[in-house]
Amino acid sequence: MRLQCHLHLLAAALIAAFGATAAFVIPLGVQIEEPINISVVTQALNLTMFTYTVAAAHAVPLGLPLFLFVRRRRSHVGIAACALGGFVVGTMPFGVLAFLSMIGGGNPTLINDAPPPFGWIEYVRTTGLAGLLGLVGGLVFWVAMRFFGSSRQSWTVVSAAALLSCGVFILPVAVRDRTCHNLFRDGRTSVGPQVYANLKVPPEDWKKLEQTFVDFGQAQALSIRRDEQTRDGRIMWRSVDLCNEAGVNVSVGDEPWLARTHLPRANEGMTLSIYSLKPDADWKPLARRFLSEIETVWPEKTTFRGPSGQILSFEDAMKGRP
Repeated sequence: MRLQCHLHLLAAALIAAFGATAAFVIPLGVQIEEPINISVVTQALNLTMFTYTVAAAHAVPLGLPLFLFVRRRRSHVGIAACALGGFVVGTMPFGVLAFLSMIGGGNPTLINDAPPPFGWIEYVRTTGLAGLLGLVGGLVFWVAMRFFGSSRQSWTVVSAAALLSCGVFILPVAVRDRTCHNLFRDGRTSVGPQVYANLKVPPEDWKKLEQTFVDFGQAQALSIRRDEQTRDGRIMWRSVDLCNEAGVNVSVGDEPWLARTHLPRANEGMTLSIYSLKPDADWKPLARRFLSEIETVWPEKTTFRGPSGQILSFEDAMKGRP
């Protein structure tokens, strides 16, 4: 019976962590405006796993001792106490670390050795958000503890916690982008292009550039993928990617949001990258044909660059990089 009680407490804490995770991840998912694809799914699963890990690190070593402490002094721990306890558990660790960071010596944002008003506003807002997630976790914990009674109900809670935890950690491993568009699918931790260039194509020509990729990809039997990120109806970035199983990858990326800034990158144009992901990949013939297509449609708009950003000639760029 004691083992069952301990397992039920642990399971309730893990389910509470999952509730807080859902309260954080679901609103972010609703804000996604771009089409759902495997990249978006894998990012969402990885975010869920990371958030759940952080939430569980709050719920188990902090939330459970707080609950047991309160229960020793009160015969009944109600929904209000669980909600308040969850808020405290969610707020305190982040709040303390953020506060120490704000008042730490050498912080350039300090005014007369104190954080500026805007810093305090951000501090209260962010800490309050963490507290609200903890509050949700506290409410979920209270619901899970309501099932403590019969042996069958307790084991149901334990089983649910085990299934949720396994799902959170297994799905990011099982659901992966295994297509040739994923530059890291074969276990790479870093990758660099053989050819890198800036493409000074007007933003209004993006559709034409995209169609050029499509036509070339169909002619060369390449897989094509389009991707973009949109916020508040504005395109932040967009890309088109061609690849084959031989290990050749050609991609172009555009960041329209830079046009609204004064950063030097705003005048560099789009980025064009050609990768060779396998030692025996014969990337040069394909790269020459593709770059010839680009030069035909947009003459003298391609600037090739070396590893240090220096400008290269076409032939020097086609030598690739080690």
